[in-house]
Amino acid sequence: MNKAKKIVGVLVVVLMTLCSCTTETVEQTSFLKKIVEVSVDGTSNTTNLIYDGNKILTIDKVDQLLKFYYTGNFITKVVELDKTTQHTNTLDYSYSVEGQLTKIISSDNYLINYVHNSDGSVSYEKLTKDATKPEIKNYHGILYFQNGNLVKDDKTQDDAGSGILIKNTINIQYDYKNNALKNILGFTKLLDYSRLVSTNNEVVSTEVYSVKDVDNDQITSSIKRIDSQCQYNSNGYPTEIVSEKILFGGSDSNHLKSQLFYN
Repeated sequence: MNKAKKIVGVLVVVLMTLCSCTTETVEQTSFLKKIVEVSVDGTSNTTNLIYDGNKILTIDKVDQLLKFYYTGNFITKVVELDKTTQHTNTLDYSYSVEGQLTKIISSDNYLINYVHNSDGSVSYEKLTKDATKPEIKNYHGILYFQNGNLVKDDKTQDDAGSGILIKNTINIQYDYKNNALKNILGFTKLLDYSRLVSTNNEVVSTEVYSVKDVDNDQITSSIKRIDSQCQYNSNGYPTEIVSEKILFGGSDSNHLKSQLFYN
């Protein structure tokens, strides 16, 4: 009888442990399903995200539809549809044997090359291709990372014209909470999505834009800082971001906040 009680007790402990582990896994794996972008005037628009397991299939924005295609665990193609013009741009992604993004080729006749440096930074360049003209370098730069976050983007414009040097440097600070997109398989490899591939959430962005007249050695510069305030759920994912920044987009002074909803 005592032996039977002991066996039952052990089974109860094992089942409780399994249930605890299962609950913990569900809580930690959150997938962003909907974003409501709210403007200062109270109007809003909605972005929906659809998945197959942990693979992103589509991001459906008010003005654009993005479709993602995988090869194994890597996103190897993204098709961008402009809903206004019906123009489609296809992006093909190539990776090294180490799984690092090395090239993006666009059907809109441009390509972006990436070189992963030994210090963890990533050098990049964008080239425009045209059948009637040689390749034109549009810009080049370096991405700097720290603790899985893109903390600096130092970019130089190469097609600004003779005697003109244009530089654009963005420094980004983060919180210590979970990025809403961090659990999407392969998404952190997509360096063209900039800060969205980071582990944590952006809280301060400082952008310095400068134009130098090389002949006269004169520099004109401007600086812009954008702060973002986040609210989080119990699992540490943002549920509301008050900021000029649109989650999948640029910045807009009329943008008030992003509201985020998960599975």
